[in-house]
Amino acid sequence: MSTSLRPLLSSPYIPFGTQYYRAPSPPETEWETDLQTIASLGLNTVKFWVQWRWNNPSEGVYKFDDIDRLMDLAHKNSLCVMLNTIFDVAPAWVYRKYPDASMITLDGRQIGPQTQPHRQIGGLGLCLNHPQAMEHFFAFLRETVVRYKDHPALEMWNVASEPELTSSMAEMRLFAGDASKIGDMLCYCPHCRSAFTAWLEDKYGSVEALNLSWNRNYVSFEEIELPKTRNTFNDMIDWRMFFVHVLGENVRKRFDAAKQADGKHPLLCHHVFIQGFPVTSTANDPWNVAQFGDLHGFTQMDDPMMSDILRSCAKGRPVISAEMLMMYGYTLELPRLIDGDDIKRFVFTGIAANQKGFVFWQYRPETLGREAPAWGLTRLDGSPTPWLQQFAEAGKALQKNAAFLLDAKPRPAEIAILYSPENQIFSWTATGSEMTATDSLLGVHTALYERNFNVDFIHPSEFENDILAQYRVLYIPFPYCLSEPVCRAIGQWVEKGGTLIGEAYFAGWDRERGTHATTIPGYGLHRVFKVRQATVYPHPAPGMTVRKNLGRTRSAAKIRGALVQETFLNDGAEVLATFGKGLPAVTRAAHGSGWAVLIGSFVGLVYRRLAYKPNGDLIADLVAAGVSEGAPRTTTGRVRIDILTSADGQAMLILRNLESKPVRTGFWIPLRRASKGTEQFSGESISLKAQKDGVSGTVSLKGGEVKVYLV
Repeated sequence: MSTSLRPLLSSPYIPFGTQYYRAPSPPETEWETDLQTIASLGLNTVKFWVQWRWNNPSEGVYKFDDIDRLMDLAHKNSLCVMLNTIFDVAPAWVYRKYPDASMITLDGRQIGPQTQPHRQIGGLGLCLNHPQAMEHFFAFLRETVVRYKDHPALEMWNVASEPELTSSMAEMRLFAGDASKIGDMLCYCPHCRSAFTAWLEDKYGSVEALNLSWNRNYVSFEEIELPKTRNTFNDMIDWRMFFVHVLGENVRKRFDAAKQADGKHPLLCHHVFIQGFPVTSTANDPWNVAQFGDLHGFTQMDDPMMSDILRSCAKGRPVISAEMLMMYGYTLELPRLIDGDDIKRFVFTGIAANQKGFVFWQYRPETLGREAPAWGLTRLDGSPTPWLQQFAEAGKALQKNAAFLLDAKPRPAEIAILYSPENQIFSWTATGSEMTATDSLLGVHTALYERNFNVDFIHPSEFENDILAQYRVLYIPFPYCLSEPVCRAIGQWVEKGGTLIGEAYFAGWDRERGTHATTIPGYGLHRVFKVRQATVYPHPAPGMTVRKNLGRTRSAAKIRGALVQETFLNDGAEVLATFGKGLPAVTRAAHGSGWAVLIGSFVGLVYRRLAYKPNGDLIADLVAAGVSEGAPRTTTGRVRIDILTSADGQAMLILRNLESKPVRTGFWIPLRRASKGTEQFSGESISLKAQKDGVSGTVSLKGGEVKVYLV
């Protein structure tokens, strides 16, 4: 499967534009002028929302006058349209017809129908497990697709725009970061209970197998108790993963229905960032919804990890930024003003991660509710801002390189980080916050990103396809809840030559049997690491002292841990660092042709929350020992360097100053046969010199500046 967007488009271009219409805003009087202005700036794409409640106000009645006119105006101005079909605004008549269609919280409150800042027209709260309501849901989708499938302005369908919003209210998702809000958990209606029971029966096959996992003595599946606390783990993990399944099945059916009605136009879904929309409360598992469609997208924020997750979960499909959030804010919580380097940072962080399109959220600032007066490329009256022109300039830089960028690829990643939705849920059940696991992921990724490593993320569902064979290094932050198949595959991969890096309590929870492991690392991996857990002390504690030079990390360097200080019984591993009394803290062991490194605390979590440099250096050094190709490097400052190449040997070099102060630095990149580069915004040239296995150069960057060279 090709990551190029070229075969899916009506002509070779980089989709670059803006969200425009979410009824009832902006008013019709502004449409013609705004779309003319958007086209005159060189933008080529606009996004319109077709909303179930707005466009289907009565049963059997469809009112598409607004979308009809907007589509015609877009075509008149040679703009390509992404049509969003929005379903988490169920019509009022659906709730009247089916009074039991609303989601129900754990504490018994009916949710919706209601408004939210992001759903001004109301209707939020429909349960996806209500069978009759779902029939109307898909009828509206089919009606919409049939109406616009032959319109000349239509370029692509976004049939699942942030589907996670459907399975959780925006404010209620916060319980995943605050255990006191568990009463807001959704959904405990009879339809969900019935569907969950059927899902369990399909998953386990017999009540005896369920009893083994949950440690119960049910006689039948009808006796199950819906999990209502985070005091037991496997039942809660199953309960939340059930909603991941529900959301995935709903999205799959959307794709099936749309493809049956329109076999010509590409289909996509776009997911939300996992930090703000945790899987525990919103069923947000990017791999779950990325498996469908012709391309995949996300809501882009200033977070390179999410760009890498987007590319990784799409598995060979083209990827785009379907909502580029830069001016987000709320009433009297106004956004920081942005400039050209902010825009270049978003766009070229995405380009470096293989994104092929960008849709800014949104053209005019919001004027309705608590999201007003933020979010816009223009001023409130629609007049231009400096950043509107700067956004257009970024688009022009992309379009002049479209032939190259549509097919260009980043350097393949040799490093993978494991993202496990079950482990995320376990983090919440164990600590009261899913952010313990999420921040651990972010910390490890940030340490590697800042030191110019390319990283993919992998998912437990991919292990059956031998996903590990693609990588030389696997890092698993906060690895408490894994599974027997995953751990078995990891052990075999290390034996064949892979390098595994793990943190404390590795596979400490036995997912299949619902018990804590008595030997840790679990599932027999203590034989791979050649250490076993001894005594675990609560942090704070003295931390770790490195015993030998590892690269950036020098002997006697101090490493900080978090939450726990796990000491080891050594069965033949090399000790790389010790805790205060000389107890093993970081170990490395040979296993077959590979290596296994174990860290007796959560060093990624510390790097995320404290930006403690020695922790980041340690993470990078442990990874570097296992890769074959050197990462780009600089002589001064923190500069992220990315390289894109095409089959004909052309390359693009993207340099981003990660610091607020200016820097002049030398750099080395693993690129051959390059002698100079031209900056795509200023036109300045840069000289490159051949070095061993690469080329070198020197660059000056202002604080936060991004420079893009075609070389």
